[in-house]
Amino acid sequence: MRVSDRGRLDTLLSGLAAHNKVYLNLSNQLSSGVKVSNPGDDEKYSLIVSNENKLADIELFSKRINYLRGYFEFVEENLSQANSVLIRAKEIATQASNETYSPEARERLSHEIFQLRDHLVQLANATYQGRFIWAGTDDDDPPFDAQAYTVPASGPASVRYVFDAEPGTNETRSVQISPDFSVEIAGSGFDVFARAIGSLERLGRALAGYSTNPPTGLPNGTGSAYSFPADYQNQTNAIRQALDMIEEARAEDIANQRTLVGSRMTRLNIASEILRLDKSSAEEFLAKHRDTDIAEVSSKISLVETHLQATYLVIARVSNLNLLDYL
Repeated sequence: MRVSDRGRLDTLLSGLAAHNKVYLNLSNQLSSGVKVSNPGDDEKYSLIVSNENKLADIELFSKRINYLRGYFEFVEENLSQANSVLIRAKEIATQASNETYSPEARERLSHEIFQLRDHLVQLANATYQGRFIWAGTDDDDPPFDAQAYTVPASGPASVRYVFDAEPGTNETRSVQISPDFSVEIAGSGFDVFARAIGSLERLGRALAGYSTNPPTGLPNGTGSAYSFPADYQNQTNAIRQALDMIEEARAEDIANQRTLVGSRMTRLNIASEILRLDKSSAEEFLAKHRDTDIAEVSSKISLVETHLQATYLVIARVSNLNLLDYL
């Protein structure tokens, strides 16, 4: 009889250990929210890890997209202001090209043109979160620098702004926004602003009474004062040439860049939607194969607790048996 009870007790203790192991596993699932955390837990473990890694990548890409949305909104506003500056400069140039305007009246208009030129330079040297947006990959340095004209002039007509052309200023930077999509973010200030700034410089100097060399294109820092009335027609021609240059800069350089920004924002939206679908798919897979079913596990824990209580009760009874119980 004692041998039989001992065997029974060993069986009960073995069962108790098994129930405790199951109970501990279920408790861990309930507290962690995860039912598969080791390779031996499920045959789909490698797929679970793959989907977890996918979600981590999606989170990183989503942060980049959110940053770039803010960046491109800033760039679009920057270009919108540049467009408005050029429209106002065109209005002034059209007005001043009328030959009823005296050199003195034209000189008064030059003050606003130079203010517009300086505003345009500020836009070309604008920063977003501490980085110059139109400096290419050399984004820790402003792309346009002030220089003096080699032939002296008075006031703002003596100042010119030159693209510094340092290494990296004409390069672009791409950012990966999904496994299959990337987008360029670093534009060249030369392509976007050089002609616009040069056109206002030409216009301002012409209105102020100075010629600018060469006769067309970007200023090279040389020129001389007009002599009136002999140079009045030359001044008028210079104003009209600057007017054409302003419109070319606005319609081509600024407008083209705004189109590029719009297409890049569209690319962000497409990538964002793809990531949303991928995230939904990965979360659905993990919910099915990795995550704990709270209701199911809670029910199992209750059942295991019942078995444990019954086992403890039987063990207590068997353990209390002694020789007197069988005499």
